[in-house]
Amino acid sequence: MSRIPPHPEHRVISPGVIFCFKQKGDATSTTVNPLQPYYLVYVQQDGTVRFTFVQPKQILEIYRLLCSGKGAAYEQLCRMFDAETRNGEEMSLYNKLLEAAVSSIARTFQKRAAAGLQSGRDFVIPNQTEQARETTDFELITWLVIKAP
Repeated sequence: MSRIPPHPEHRVISPGVIFCFKQKGDATSTTVNPLQPYYLVYVQQDGTVRFTFVQPKQILEIYRLLCSGKGAAYEQLCRMFDAETRNGEEMSLYNKLLEAAVSSIARTFQKRAAAGLQSGRDFVIPNQTEQARETTDFELITWLVIKAP
């Protein structure tokens, strides 16, 4: 996990978290998620999902803007994060954001699967094990906390 300040020139970037998940199991179908089995989600600090997994370019661009050329963590933000979370003991805010991210994945996955059914005869419905539904379906790979100093 990394911590970084928002980018002052880009209003779309506000405090929150970018999560990178890997779906557990045999999730290989790319009909709903082209990055399968990986999912990127940007959740703002208030729990609003800013970008879902269907917008990986926007999320990766934000990541690039914030992190490119940075060789070390922002110590001030790390200290703030540690104080806010009591050195990781009080993670309720981040758990809430994580749950918002996974709920967004499940909703968006279902919407895209339903839209795929209407797109034509060649759409293949992902089988039950490939469908994203709950937090236990995912492994958290990394997360980037965007925090104002």
